[in-house]
Amino acid sequence: MSGDSDRFVEAALFMAGKPIAVSEIQTVADLDARTIRSSLNKLEEKYSKDSTAIEIIKTGSKYCMQVKEVYRPKAEKVSPPDLSKEALKVASLIGYYQPILQSKLSALVGPTVYDGVKELVDHGLVRAKPRSRSVELTTTTKFIEYFGIEARSRNEVKAWFKQKLKGVAGKG
Repeated sequence: MSGDSDRFVEAALFMAGKPIAVSEIQTVADLDARTIRSSLNKLEEKYSKDSTAIEIIKTGSKYCMQVKEVYRPKAEKVSPPDLSKEALKVASLIGYYQPILQSKLSALVGPTVYDGVKELVDHGLVRAKPRSRSVELTTTTKFIEYFGIEARSRNEVKAWFKQKLKGVAGKG
């Protein structure tokens, strides 16, 4: 039965298209949490090999199947993300500078920032809290899941962005 449970968990990750928890898989399958975790570990190992463009990652307490980062740029040309380029740009700035006031973000990016912020808030990726005459912007758990960031807190998201920026700066 182990092979069947592994295949079911793999199918669940593929069909979900977003990070899912062990408990979510349990609700639709007649499997216990230990069996599901065992299947997830096997799948993580299977997909970690270089011969596949897919990986299984853990984001917080959830798991997801995604395209490995090295293959994303070309793959996204076939299936572009749901977010506009402006929203993606704004998302990266919020992730890096959070918490950040929308007024400061506007000074960095210009007035187009408002549409990007609205799009991110509408998708539940960014939280906007009123602060004096502006709005304080921070990332949400959904942001972490959507972008497949291995983090559990805002500070870890910020550290992730700083690490990625170091990698980009080191290449130039």
